[in-house]
Amino acid sequence: MLFKRELKCNFRAFAVTTLISAFLVVYIISMAPTFGTDIQQILDMKMPKELQNAIGMKGLDYSNASSFYAIAFSYVYLFLAIYVAGAFAAVVSKEFSDKTAEYLFSLPAKRSRIIITKLLVVSLYVLTSVLIIFVGSLIAFTAFIDQDYSQTAIALISLAWLMGALFFGALAFFISSLTAQSKSASLVSIGVVVGMYLLQVIISMNGDISFLKYISPFDWFKGSDILKYVSLDLKYCMVCIALSALFIWVGIRRFMKMDVLV
Repeated sequence: MLFKRELKCNFRAFAVTTLISAFLVVYIISMAPTFGTDIQQILDMKMPKELQNAIGMKGLDYSNASSFYAIAFSYVYLFLAIYVAGAFAAVVSKEFSDKTAEYLFSLPAKRSRIIITKLLVVSLYVLTSVLIIFVGSLIAFTAFIDQDYSQTAIALISLAWLMGALFFGALAFFISSLTAQSKSASLVSIGVVVGMYLLQVIISMNGDISFLKYISPFDWFKGSDILKYVSLDLKYCMVCIALSALFIWVGIRRFMKMDVLV
């Protein structure tokens, strides 16, 4: 019953985010045959080199259609991070702010199981969203691109989206455990995502503060780097997974102890 309830409650945001992201990716891939290598000249006229670097366009070879996929990387990453942060921030805190936590936790199930079930539903939606975008990308490449492309790189980009988005979700869940107000938790969490994105833009445009990339999740995964090396940076993957697990664990413990009458 709880699982179906959570599926229904979280469906709309999932559908909107997935459709927008998938459409963006398919649209950008479809432009590859039209613009080809001319896209670099267009970008140079419209966008400073520093800004191109900031949004992950540095060093892309537009004779390779896969490079167009990297253009969409940072935008999809941002969309997914905002969606997941908002969803994870509200998944439990909303029950407290709406005064339904007392009923929910009175169900014949442990509080920890209820919280984990709610988290699993949101995580399932995140995974499904990334899979849909990935499959849509492969279909778009098949439909619009005649040349060979690296399916491994496309898969790794999708994996980067998944890990990055779940990290922001875990962070948002932890933030929500600090307050019983879901709206405040969601706004703060989304603000953190946008702030982190702006931080990576600033870092990319100013080499003097490049050391800050270690605390910037948007710098952990770059579409251009994934295409170039066809791999993910192992140390960043480990940091991402470890911090995500820590935030979830701490968040669950805090919600376990929270008074339902708050």
